[in-house]
Amino acid sequence: MRLTGVSRDYHQGKEIVHALRATDLEVRGGELIGILGPSGSGKSTLLTVMGGLRTPTTGSVEIGGQPFSTLPEKKRAQLRRQYLGFVLQTSGLVPFLTLADQFALHDRVLRRTTAAERRDQLLDALGISERVHAYPSQMSGGEKQRAAIAVAVYHDPKVILADEPTAALDSHRAHDVARLLAQQTHELGKATVMVTHDERILPVCDRVMVMHDGALSDQEHIELP
Repeated sequence: MRLTGVSRDYHQGKEIVHALRATDLEVRGGELIGILGPSGSGKSTLLTVMGGLRTPTTGSVEIGGQPFSTLPEKKRAQLRRQYLGFVLQTSGLVPFLTLADQFALHDRVLRRTTAAERRDQLLDALGISERVHAYPSQMSGGEKQRAAIAVAVYHDPKVILADEPTAALDSHRAHDVARLLAQQTHELGKATVMVTHDERILPVCDRVMVMHDGALSDQEHIELP
């Protein structure tokens, strides 16, 4: 994935808010990038622009060398389903479906058969195999977050965008999640961007960057907030 001169502005009355300043970023297959920064620094804006959920004010986003941000919304949504995996701060699970049915829903949307072995491997790696037939309301906050991560990477996306994936987890489970994301990235050649406040999981990252006032910098060039 490549961002070239990407920015995102908002209007507040007569003022223009520069939520994301002109940003160049390339995330290669097999690379896990961690992004740190205080609340309101532009991290989530960056992630939603990368994922095609918002269009940039300037610049372009490419996936696999192909234009993404400039596509019509219908085509962009199709590529999102096929190539991107989102891990959000809230689980995003469908409340009236069991965990097994959450995976089956992905299969129906993508018109493919269920990959039960992959599903079970993901759940086992995250320590929630026994929750496969549970509804979200029957899971703890940490279980729901881990379930959402398993669902997000189940369809083997080329790009994983994770927004605070360990926010609801204790240290042990946070490291399980970090190891899974690193394994998916390094062994399967995915490009992963992880926004986080959790410095416990930064050792799994290949590169750490810092967002401040909408500007992205390498960690070594800026003091952590």
